[in-house]
Amino acid sequence: MIKRSTLAVLAVLVTTPTIAPAQQGDFMRRQSFTLPVAQIDADSFEVIEADGAGGSQLWCAAGLYVRKVLGQRGGDIYVETPRGPAQSMAGRKGVVFTTAPTQTAIPSFTLGVRRAGLTHSMSLSYALCSDLPQLRLRLSDGTLVRR
Repeated sequence: MIKRSTLAVLAVLVTTPTIAPAQQGDFMRRQSFTLPVAQIDADSFEVIEADGAGGSQLWCAAGLYVRKVLGQRGGDIYVETPRGPAQSMAGRKGVVFTTAPTQTAIPSFTLGVRRAGLTHSMSLSYALCSDLPQLRLRLSDGTLVRR
């Protein structure tokens, strides 16, 4: 008959080898993102994919840019040009966002960036950053913008 304390020791020994790989990032989600952003015109800017960023990081970057760089606190953000070859950086993928209303506006319930016209409020986009404390923007002049 095995004692309860022996079972506890065995449980610790069995699970210990799996803790290190999880802490090294094999199973953990990436928390640090530095995304380049380039101004296209007065209302539009391009967020370049980097560091394995996905839709939530790109929308967060758009919200952060609109609030911190453009100084806007309300309104909507639209996908002007969906994910594809970047306009501002050769060989990279990017998404052009705009604060100018578009005729193809589509209120979105997802965080996708593969369809022109997808729309989120600036507040929602910026709020996504609360789960991404290490997301930074790198502007064309090299300036880093943090939340």
